[in-house]
Amino acid sequence: MPTPIHALPPGYREAQHLRLLDSGNILLINVLALVPLVIALAVMSAWGTVVARLRGAWPGGFGADVPWWAWILALLVGSIIVHEWLHGLAIRWAGHRPRYGVLLSKAAFYATADGAYFPRNVFIVIALAPIVGISLGGMALILLIPDTAGYYLGLTVVLNAANSIGDLWMTAVALRYPPTALIQDEMDSIRVFTVNQASD
Repeated sequence: MPTPIHALPPGYREAQHLRLLDSGNILLINVLALVPLVIALAVMSAWGTVVARLRGAWPGGFGADVPWWAWILALLVGSIIVHEWLHGLAIRWAGHRPRYGVLLSKAAFYATADGAYFPRNVFIVIALAPIVGISLGGMALILLIPDTAGYYLGLTVVLNAANSIGDLWMTAVALRYPPTALIQDEMDSIRVFTVNQASD
């Protein structure tokens, strides 16, 4: 388990402040979300073919008579809860206490840790925990459930991948900095701190 950092160590200065949900980024982030969506759609389609060959068709089962819109609503709400919960689990692993909330003005859910500074690699684990966890967990569950439920679960994995574009963007920014960098999460933005590096 990483050692939690609650105060900025001496010698660090702010190198970048990424305001992810600023009005200027909203259009871009929605366009970029198409990239993980298309990739996840291709992966889950291929996985569906593999599952069909491994165990064959499994018609019926729980949920076969549930309307499509009820499936979408339930899995969309469930995926948001699980997404933020996985962020929170990773935050706890990093030694901090997660705080959950909603930014109503930006229709954004978040899990953060007040007063926490995360080493770059620890932050990346926290950022990627939901897309990795939901994708791999969903793929495993699809093997164990009937086709109808599996179809909608696969769709949930795809939508979660698109919804993870903010996490992927923050990861890409974090990777621009050395492993010694510290990152502070501020719900809808992050601040990156480095040693002896001029601000961007």
